[in-house]
Amino acid sequence: MNRPKAAAVRRPGAVPKPSAHPPPGDFIALGSKGQGGEGKAAGSLLKPAPAGLPSERKRDAAAALAGPPGLGGLAKRPKLASTPPLSALGRLAEAAVAEKRAISPSIKEPSVIPIEVGPTVLLEEIEAAEAEGNDDRIEGVLCGAVKQLKMNRAKPDTTLYLSLMYLAKIKPNIFATEGVIEALCSLLRRDASINFKAKGNSLVSVLACNLLMAAYEEDENWPEIFVKVYIEDSLGERIWVDSPHCKTFVDNIQTAFNTKMPPKSMLLHGEVGRSSGDLSAGSSPHPSMTEEEDSQSELLIAEEKMSPEQEGQLMPRYDDLAESVEEYVLDMLRDQLNRRQPMDNVSRNLLRLLTATCGYKEVRQMAVQRLEMWLQNPKLTKPAQDLLMSVCMNCNTHSSEDMEVISNLIKIRLKPKVLLNHYMLCVRELLNAHRDNLGTTIKFVIFNELSNARNPNNMQILYTVLQHSSEQAPKYLAMVFQDLLTTKDDYLRASRALLREIIKQTKHEINFQAFCLGLMQERKEAQYAEMEFKERFVIHITDLLAVSMMLGITAQVKEAGIAWDKGEKKNLEVLRSFQNQIAAIQRDAVWWLHTVVPSISKLAPKDYVHCLHKVLFTEQPETYYKWDNWPPESDRNFFLRLCSEVPILEDTLMRILVIGLSRDLPLGPADAMELADHLVKRAAAVQADDVEVLRVERIQLIDAVLNLCTYHHPENIQLPPGYQPPNLAISTLYWKAWPLLLVVAAFNPENIGLAAWEEYPSLKMLMEMVMTNNYSYPQCTLTDEETRTEMINRELQISQREKQEILAFEGHLAAASTKQTITESSSLLLSQLTSLDPQGPPRRPPPHVLEQVKSLNQSLRLGHLLCRSRHPDFLLNIIQRQASSQSMPWLADLVQSSEGSLDVLPVQCLCEFLLHDAADESTSGEEEEEGESKEQRAKKRQRQQKQRQLLGRLQDLLLGPKADEQTTCEVLDYFLRRLSSSQVASRVLAMKGLSLVLSEGGLRDGEEKDHPMEEDSGDSELLQGYQWLLRDLPRLPLFDSVRATTALALQQAIHMETDPQTISAYLVYLSQHAPVEEQGQHNDLALDVARLIVERSTIMSHLFSKLSYCAESDAVLVALLSIFSRYIKRMRQSKEGEEVYSWSESQDQVFLRWTSGETATMHILVVHAMVILLTLGPPQAGDGDFYTLLDIWFPEKKPLPTAFLVDTSEEALLLPDWLKLRMIRSEVPRLVDAALQDLEPQQLLLFVQSFGIPVSSMSKLLQYLDQAVSHDPQTLEQNIMDKNYMAHLVEVQHERGATGGQTFHSLLTASLPARRDSAETARSKSSPENSQGQSRIRTLSQVRVLGPEDDLAGIFLQLFPLNPDPRWQNSNLRPLALALQQALGQELARIRQGNTPVTGITARLLQAVAALINSPHSGALVMAMHRNHFISCPLMRQLYQYQRCMPQDTAFSSLFFKVLMQMLQWLENPAVEDGPLRAQLKAFAVQYSSRHRISDVRGGFLHLTEALTFRRDPDLISSTVRAIIATLKSGEKCNVEPELISKALQGLIETHSPYLEELLTVLFSATVETTARFPAMKPVAVVSSLLLQDKEETPVKKELDSCSTEAASLGPSSGLLNDWLEMLDPEVISSCPDLQQKLLFSWNKAGSQVPSFRPYLLALLTHQSSWTTLHQCIRLLLCRNREQRFDPTASLDFLWACIHIPRIWQGRDQRTPQKRREEFVLHLKAPELISMVELILAEAETRYQNTEEASCTLIQSRLPLLLSCSHGDLESIKKVTEYLTRCIQQWGSSSVGKCCQDLLLQMYLQLPEQLVSMPEVLLSSEGARDSSTCKTPVTPSRQKAACGMPTWPAGS
Repeated sequence: MNRPKAAAVRRPGAVPKPSAHPPPGDFIALGSKGQGGEGKAAGSLLKPAPAGLPSERKRDAAAALAGPPGLGGLAKRPKLASTPPLSALGRLAEAAVAEKRAISPSIKEPSVIPIEVGPTVLLEEIEAAEAEGNDDRIEGVLCGAVKQLKMNRAKPDTTLYLSLMYLAKIKPNIFATEGVIEALCSLLRRDASINFKAKGNSLVSVLACNLLMAAYEEDENWPEIFVKVYIEDSLGERIWVDSPHCKTFVDNIQTAFNTKMPPKSMLLHGEVGRSSGDLSAGSSPHPSMTEEEDSQSELLIAEEKMSPEQEGQLMPRYDDLAESVEEYVLDMLRDQLNRRQPMDNVSRNLLRLLTATCGYKEVRQMAVQRLEMWLQNPKLTKPAQDLLMSVCMNCNTHSSEDMEVISNLIKIRLKPKVLLNHYMLCVRELLNAHRDNLGTTIKFVIFNELSNARNPNNMQILYTVLQHSSEQAPKYLAMVFQDLLTTKDDYLRASRALLREIIKQTKHEINFQAFCLGLMQERKEAQYAEMEFKERFVIHITDLLAVSMMLGITAQVKEAGIAWDKGEKKNLEVLRSFQNQIAAIQRDAVWWLHTVVPSISKLAPKDYVHCLHKVLFTEQPETYYKWDNWPPESDRNFFLRLCSEVPILEDTLMRILVIGLSRDLPLGPADAMELADHLVKRAAAVQADDVEVLRVERIQLIDAVLNLCTYHHPENIQLPPGYQPPNLAISTLYWKAWPLLLVVAAFNPENIGLAAWEEYPSLKMLMEMVMTNNYSYPQCTLTDEETRTEMINRELQISQREKQEILAFEGHLAAASTKQTITESSSLLLSQLTSLDPQGPPRRPPPHVLEQVKSLNQSLRLGHLLCRSRHPDFLLNIIQRQASSQSMPWLADLVQSSEGSLDVLPVQCLCEFLLHDAADESTSGEEEEEGESKEQRAKKRQRQQKQRQLLGRLQDLLLGPKADEQTTCEVLDYFLRRLSSSQVASRVLAMKGLSLVLSEGGLRDGEEKDHPMEEDSGDSELLQGYQWLLRDLPRLPLFDSVRATTALALQQAIHMETDPQTISAYLVYLSQHAPVEEQGQHNDLALDVARLIVERSTIMSHLFSKLSYCAESDAVLVALLSIFSRYIKRMRQSKEGEEVYSWSESQDQVFLRWTSGETATMHILVVHAMVILLTLGPPQAGDGDFYTLLDIWFPEKKPLPTAFLVDTSEEALLLPDWLKLRMIRSEVPRLVDAALQDLEPQQLLLFVQSFGIPVSSMSKLLQYLDQAVSHDPQTLEQNIMDKNYMAHLVEVQHERGATGGQTFHSLLTASLPARRDSAETARSKSSPENSQGQSRIRTLSQVRVLGPEDDLAGIFLQLFPLNPDPRWQNSNLRPLALALQQALGQELARIRQGNTPVTGITARLLQAVAALINSPHSGALVMAMHRNHFISCPLMRQLYQYQRCMPQDTAFSSLFFKVLMQMLQWLENPAVEDGPLRAQLKAFAVQYSSRHRISDVRGGFLHLTEALTFRRDPDLISSTVRAIIATLKSGEKCNVEPELISKALQGLIETHSPYLEELLTVLFSATVETTARFPAMKPVAVVSSLLLQDKEETPVKKELDSCSTEAASLGPSSGLLNDWLEMLDPEVISSCPDLQQKLLFSWNKAGSQVPSFRPYLLALLTHQSSWTTLHQCIRLLLCRNREQRFDPTASLDFLWACIHIPRIWQGRDQRTPQKRREEFVLHLKAPELISMVELILAEAETRYQNTEEASCTLIQSRLPLLLSCSHGDLESIKKVTEYLTRCIQQWGSSSVGKCCQDLLLQMYLQLPEQLVSMPEVLLSSEGARDSSTCKTPVTPSRQKAACGMPTWPAGS
């Protein structure tokens, strides 16, 4: 009892409070500010919580009771700074030192004498003692209070415990004395004296815990006694250890054990909320944690985290006493575990204590050895599971003890699924506990798996481990396999089996790449350095790598692979992922062999190469399965193929090349090249759009490959000093390298491809070869012949030089070794080496290499890949180089082969293909060759389809919504550039291409061709073939972006183009759309057009011919005038200082000044061009611009503008003589006057002698000459050379009507002798008009008449002399030709009038010509006819006309055709140029052959359809039909398809041919034998289909013609066909039922016209058919599931007619008796009646669209038919009404619904006795229409019903 005073010293936190009496009774006020409520709450809560208390309230109660925060949130007590703090444990420790003894392991009884006071005065006593400073009394009073509590454990005094709580709140330090602690700890022990079965009230224990917690809350060192009471209660009743109200106190005690406790969610005893005792009773069974619940458990863990206040209270309390506490705990546990008792009797509470103390490794060791047994004991399962979790979570040191624990954990065997799931959860926690646990676990599991005592759960553990650490676990697993393979014993077979088992059991959920990389990691441990079988180790690792790659083939991969083989794209992501995985593993394996393996061991070369081949799957198949026959035989080849058909990564390829280059590694350059080549081609073969099979970024690859080819001479040979050996390559490797690089370049065009194209000509050549699919050397892309020749010559030079270098080099080598002299024959290296200059000129590849490249291109589509590249665009490069220099057939193949992917090709390529196709079409001609095979036609169709697709694509680029500036410019630029080509064909193609691409667009936008834009309507109508330019091009959405380039192209084209019409179109376009905003553009335009006008006089004279006026030339003139008028206006407005030309052009520029003061500077050609335009006269269309220009250049009564040369400032000659002559020749007086001003005499004489001067201008010239005579006769006379000629010229001009010149004439004739015919001349002059008229009459009357005796052959030879003499002009040819033509024409006229020819001059002439043609002089004669075509063409035409008029004269026809052919043979000689005669004869031959040659019936029909489709020439059609008829009559077999015959007959019907019936007759008599082959050739089928076609075409025609029915039908042919049908099939429908049903009943709902022949045919059907046929018809019409819809009107009419067929009523009474009962003829069942109702409704609906009344009347008219067919059968009528009711509900108030209502109402009105209850649907309807009749007595209710009002039953 004598304890030191220091122990009783109060903690310096207790501030003394003034004493006060507590209020009487149970109520104690705690605190000042409303704390009474809290006290009350505490009082109520301290009663034991009832069992049914909800968990929230339990938690609240726990919070309220757990320590000071629970006792009413008091603030922390401020510590006084005056005295140093002294903790309770410090005091206890001092006391212990004083007594010189250690803390006893047993718990002592309290050593303080308790002072018992009443509960009500407890507070006063304490305060009084405190005031006196009597600590002993305080301690005694508190111990007395504890004693009272102990006495009344079952029901403690409320005032007492509330007072103690109050004290703990305000003065916690008074409890921190040894005596009080001992007293309170005695409360925490089980009182053995009180022996009651119930667990007792835990309130006292909870109070003690919370008082102690309040006392020691701020102490860091707690007394050991707490641990002892904790262990005692843990092993005992667990009254307070498990109480939630003591949680904070218990948690602080548990810090002594350093145990990481599992969260509540992982603990399996769900008794957290229970208040006391052994919690086994009534605890809920723990549901096993599934994988899905992991996330939920995390959520729960988050929920149960402590509040910040609780976390502040929880801290390590036993750091100083850790060793003694551990010793005490371990002793206690050993004592418990080592007791001699059955294992079944182990207490659950012991397991719970073990769970709490697992922080000690000794505890974990003790627990883990017995865990398996406890887990299998059903009584202990749940606490044992918690213990397992705690062991795993605390296994965090990775010491030898913990490794032993892990080893034991791995050996635990569990069967129940619940336990197993929990076990796997614990394994996860074990892996989380320490990072090294992962490797240890895997190692132990694998070694256990290979041991004899195998745990069946090993694979599941591995599965869990792999799931938990998907990145690290495969690595550790691989390390274990490495360890296995280092052992002396050969573990390969076992390792393979084990690996397969692991993969199988873990469902392939392993990261194969990480595992393989783990296998290949270099290990530095001693056992690896001292390994005995290093070579074996490497080979075995290689084998495991191969197995691992094959094990990656899951079921899904296998399925996807099989589908891919079949061409299906199923599960492709899985397959691609697998392929990429294999590629990555192979990359790592090659890295391993390159860098790691050489450091492990120096392998034998054979083994090294074997390993390399094995990982790349290029080794022999048996090496993969020889160890254990896996893969099985069924899958072997497939697995190996799946693993080998994979992409190759850049790193793999580069490393193989580097290995080949390395001298230390055993793979030689040749083997490396072979391997790389094989891998590249293998990968390329796997190509697909969704996988990159050969991606290479580094351009160094090219050098690496080429370095492999290099030849290195033996190092031991010394070459002469100063000799530099040439760069040589081994030929075989060199020519293997290029194809390899070609494949890589094709797959990587943007880097490797670009480098190859720019820097390696040999590779570029191969690329061009595969792109153009042409393997010739030099490549076909070199179009220039010179370049090709140069390339061939250079190749010869290089090969010669190469030969010399190799021989010299080999000579040096031999000199240093064998001393042999080397010649070409003895050389060994010559055949094996080639010079290595990869960036030099391309060498000629050996033939076998070209073959190899060709096959590579076919299999890998390298050309397609290169063509598809747009950046860089190799294809565009080739196209632009070749341009229009030659055709590119390979391009067509390329476009053809690009399956639908036209957008990957450059637009230039598409344009080229379009032109290529257009050229093909024009050369092949329009008419199809008869000899074409089906394949050729199919190809042609496919090509046409491709062209349409292509055209669509190009039009989309220009006109589509995605049209952009670049593509528009590219497309148009491609065509426009060719417009100025020097080759006609190229220009024509370009125009065709442009019209194709642009014209469709106009129509696509919905604009009609007939209504072009207003601005160019006139011109575009004139130049119809150039709509693409004048109308469609300006409509392009992006026209502005191509305006300038288009104008530029056309300005160039007008200088090259030779077709006047094309030039016209260009000029019209330029006048409207050329951009002239900038001065330079305007200058260029004016100059280009001026050059055309001035320099291309032939074109100009053709365009503006005076002989014939043409609207087109007028439009062109207007265009030209507008161009120049705008230009001159602009130039005259420009300031003087402005530079409007460049100095380089200044020599042709002139500076112009007008008298009005305006100036301009322009090119002299532009001035001349404007003057030439003015000479053409004003255009008829609009002459505004003409007169503007005229006024500018030739102002009236003002001098002309003056011109000065810009470069020299001299005055320039504005109008040279040739231009003045043009002006004089014009019809514009102002120009003539201007030209004649200031002329010299010699100029006047020159102009007078010129041709083509109009009479008016000549008169003016003669007048000027008269003036010159009077002014200066001498000069004039000196300039006249031949006065006689000149005088004659003046006389001729006078004859033409010119006036003046008499003075000049007299000057000329003065010195000449008098002439004989002057009088005659005067006579003829006096009346020129008269004499002209007379001469014309005379020539006509003098035409010679040919008789029968005339020698026609002689006349013919006169007309066409065989040897014409150019000097001798035969003057009588014209009359002779006229005479011959006249004779032939008269004879032809007589024949046409119907008279037979008398003289037969035509036949005689033909015979004469035939005789001459057969003579030796035929060639000369035909050439003479060819030259004199103006005579020969009319004669030949007359012969042809005769032959046409006399077709019966077969002798003439055949002779004429023979002559034609003979003449054409001469004329079609390539040396003979084309001419009118040849064209004419060709046309005659074509027409004649189409008329007269029908080799067989089919040919005839083909000719006929062609004539009907295209020519529509009635004569031609008639003659062809007659020929067919004649051929058929002659017994020729009819071998024609029905479609062709049908088409021909249809055409004949349309053209109203008179031979139709005759042809049908012949056909039907001939078709008997052909119907077996063609059933559709039956006569009935033919006639029916013709009638049917007519019926189908009728509505179309009707819309077109809007004419009457008769016009729409077949006209007279319709009746003919009807008659034929009646004759061929009297029953109308029995021969070809399908066709004839369509004919009779088919229905086009779109209101089509009923065929005129249908009523007649229906009548025939009803009158002439047998009963069977009629029954079939009725069944067909009323069948519910019929496929086609029939015309309701025709069908109903037919049914009505069936009832009234006269044959039924034969033999009946003629007079109708009064009481006659109606006889039912046609009895129908309910479904058939419904079909009839449908027909009635369909008919009514069609009329309903017109008026409702019409449909109602129609229904009424059809009702008797319906009722007659129902026979009054009530059931059937009921079904009909039900059907109608359903329809009304379905269709509502639509037209169909209305018709249904009408019909139902009509039936109701007609059959009131049948329909007893009126259908409800009618009650809401609008009632019957006005026209309905009713036979029911009209009662009021019926009236209501008829009006649509409801009728109610009487009783309602």
